[in-house]
Order: sequence, then C-alpha cells, then structure tokens
Amino acid sequence: MALFTLGEYRPQQGTALTVGTFDGVHRGHRALLERTAVWAREHNALSVAFVFTQPPPNYMGTPKPLLLPVPSKLERISQIVDHVITVEFPEVGWMEAEEFVKKILVEHLRMMHIVLGPDARFGRDRRGDSALLRQMGSELQFSVEVVPPVTVKQKIISSTAIRESLLAGRLDEAREMLGYVPTLWGTVVHGDGRGRQLGYPTANLALERGVLVPAAGVYAVRVRVKSVQRDGVLYIGSRATFADASPSIEVHLFNTDEELYGLELEVALLQRLRDDQRFESLSALKAQIEADIQAARAALRV
Repeated sequence: MALFTLGEYRPQQGTALTVGTFDGVHRGHRALLERTAVWAREHNALSVAFVFTQPPPNYMGTPKPLLLPVPSKLERISQIVDHVITVEFPEVGWMEAEEFVKKILVEHLRMMHIVLGPDARFGRDRRGDSALLRQMGSELQFSVEVVPPVTVKQKIISSTAIRESLLAGRLDEAREMLGYVPTLWGTVVHGDGRGRQLGYPTANLALERGVLVPAAGVYAVRVRVKSVQRDGVLYIGSRATFADASPSIEVHLFNTDEELYGLELEVALLQRLRDDQRFESLSALKAQIEADIQAARAALRV
C-alpha cells in the first residue's frame, strides 16, 4: 500500500487529486476515486487521494462514528489510486482556502487536476468550493472536474445516510449504498460465560474504537478468523433477560469450539434477523437462540 503523510510525500510528477474523509469508501466515494485514477492514466499523472483520517467534526467535540476503521478505509482507497496521503484535519484546517490550494495542492503536491463532488468544501470556515477552484485553476494551471452524486432510489449516497440506515437496522439499504456488506471488526475478549452455560458458546467482541455499532438485534453473519471464513449468528444488545448483565456484542460460530481469545475477527453482517428482546425464562431464551441459529443458517445458504 503506497501510504504517505503529507510531510513525507514529494511526487516526482504531476498529480490528479481528490480530497476528503471517505468514511466508508462508499459508492459515491469510489466514483470520485475511480475518476481520479482514470484521468491520471490518460494524462501520464499520478492518482492521489488526500485523505483526512477522521471527519472534521471528530476534532471539534461532535464526533461521528466511523463506518470503517481507519486502516481498512486506507486499504480500500489504495486499491483504486496510486498513492494515499493521510492528513489530520488540524494540520490544514486553519488555512485559508486560497492558501491551501496554492501552497499544499499545487506547490507541494504538483496538482494538475482535481476531482470533487458538487457539495465539496475546504479551507478555513469551509469557504473553498468548485467555483473558487476554477477561478484559481486558470491562473495556476490545473483543471477541475465535478462528479455528480451517486444515488440509490433517488437518494444521494452519503456517509451520514449510511449511518442512519445502520442505526435503524436497515441493513439492505446500507449495503446498497456502501456497495459491499456492512462489516464489524473486533478483538475477542473474555465475557461472563453465559453463552457457554446455555449451550451456545459465544466470542465477546471489543470493537475498534470509534466505529459505529449497528442497531441492537440478531444478525446472520460470515466471520473471517485467521483468513478462514465461518458462518455464525451475532448478537448486539443489552442482555435484558439477565438482571445483572451488561450490554454486549457477541458472535456464536457454527460447528467449532476453537479457542478465539485475543484474535481479531472480521464480521460481515448478511441479514438482520430480529430486534433485541427480553425473555421471561432461560428456557424461552434457549428456544429463541436455537430458532435464531436455524434462521441464520437458512439466510446464509441463500
């Protein structure tokens, strides 16, 4: 992966750039990245993504949960463009728009062409836009390309819309906007062993910090463990059946009793099966768990 910080990146030829946070690297983001890569190939330039590691609000006290852990985001972006530059927003957020374009994009990064969406804003107080870029481009000799937004059912795809879908449990809607299966990443940690006591051992997950947790409920999932793919069922919820239990995120894998503590799991959410709920007895809970497992098996066979 050709990954650089802003300070260490010194391109040896002209560049085609796109700038943004790219949280989720959804279909709208990929339209920008792919167009940047195409222009660069056609004009013997390097395709470069200028990527803020976190959304700007995350530095201002109003953080947004991430759709992807930062390393996963950067890996996806690097599959499309030649080089990825990682930037912390405070490094450049204080700059006036004109200074940012002239000093950073043109002089430092040798920008020949920039690709952006119609609502893109940059620079101090978000004053920069495509009109300013076109005005500066005629003087500084770079071109500007505005890519129309990508829509699904007449709704513009955005990271915000995807967060809303996941938090509401609308998994299929989120998947259509992302262009891939919504996924969680986490480390297996010790729990209280209640799943094993019920006859359905689970791996308790500590998710990557700052990453969005989808709506509570039960999901049919496909889990990657040490490069091996396994089917299972995921629970996100309060465990209200147990008076002394704390909320948890745990996955039961089918047909295995493998030791998983300390391992990193990648959990692809294929289908949401039901809401979280409280049961009046352990026997009712066990019956529902068995029903969930059968529903998950059926969903994963499709």
